Amino acid sequence: MDDDPVSLNNCKILIVDDKAENLELLTDFLEPEGYEVAFATSGKEAINIATIFLPHLILLDVMMPGIDGFETCRRLKSLGKVKEIPVIFVTGKSELSDIVEAFSVGAVDYVTKPIRQEELLARVTTHLQLQALINLRDELISTLRDKTLELEKLSKLKEQQLETSQHFSHIGELVGELTHELGTPLSVVKTAISHLNEKQQELALQVQKQSLAKQELNAFIDNTAQSCEIVLSSMDNVMHLIDSFKHIVVGEFSGTVSECNLHDYLHNIQYVLTPKLKRTPHTVSINCPQTLHLISDTGALSQVIINLINNALIHAFEDNVAGTIDIHVEHQDGNIALYIKDNGKGIECERTSKVFDKYYTTRVGTGGSGLGLYIVKKLVETRLKGNIALSSQPGEGTVFSIVIPQTLEN
Repeated sequence: MDDDPVSLNNCKILIVDDKAENLELLTDFLEPEGYEVAFATSGKEAINIATIFLPHLILLDVMMPGIDGFETCRRLKSLGKVKEIPVIFVTGKSELSDIVEAFSVGAVDYVTKPIRQEELLARVTTHLQLQALINLRDELISTLRDKTLELEKLSKLKEQQLETSQHFSHIGELVGELTHELGTPLSVVKTAISHLNEKQQELALQVQKQSLAKQELNAFIDNTAQSCEIVLSSMDNVMHLIDSFKHIVVGEFSGTVSECNLHDYLHNIQYVLTPKLKRTPHTVSINCPQTLHLISDTGALSQVIINLINNALIHAFEDNVAGTIDIHVEHQDGNIALYIKDNGKGIECERTSKVFDKYYTTRVGTGGSGLGLYIVKKLVETRLKGNIALSSQPGEGTVFSIVIPQTLEN
């Protein structure tokens, strides 16, 4: 048995027959081959023993007292614990109708008496090997299914990590731009306060010497008023930029549904991007009804708008050519339609169907993840419950069309 393609060592066989001589004969055939044998003399006893002994194969007689072999097989095949065990009928009944019924109740083979040893052993070996191969196949399928699920989880985790990395990279860029932009007004504030402090010290010295003239006091008051005006104006700019940044970035992380004035929200996005736009020859314009309100995942919307503007700044325009990015908003039957249009070089027809694909990029080797527009589409469809489309012609620019519900259920 060591030469079998599938090892049959320690296989157990249940013999079911009401005749002692048949049990003895089959035992004499099987035990020398190394099989472990158990007996039953009726169908009911066979069912009980099978559920405990759990044989690898059952040799079953047809004609027995009580329930016959056909009914015994039918009942065995209805029990989850033993239904997969192959059953071979061993019987003196050789009519075609008996053979057909045997297979109809779930048997895998049919051996007629008188029993020929070589034939029986060959059939037993064949079906044990076949069942072992089936079991091995099922184990491999189960293992493959588990590994596939594991790989799918790892793939989703990697995708989430890449998307998170992309998001933090985008936030980091905004923080860098904000820090740089705050430098100018804060420097002005520092200069104004230093100047005011210097004049205050001069004034104090004159007071101490009792040499302060009314004209000098008036000049100090005027100087103080001007410095305060400069400080307040600069701090207003600082607070406006910080408030816009906070409103946009905090919303991106919250993932909650909230109400906003869409006109003001889009201008906040534009203001947050102002530092970046200053370093380019390009401009962003917004055409949105001033009273249009939106109840949606505003954080997801800001990610979408910023990603599309960044995508245009990177891909849409030729070097050293001033371009425009126009955001046009319309109210359409309970939906909000946003059109983000540039007047850049456009996209070739064969590429337009690929731009939303995961990892698709035209900037191979330059650090692009190929996830930007894929994330945009995913955000529009999953978090904003809308849809996005692209139309473009080479030399005529590109339009991204987004339609989302005006009111998103929380």
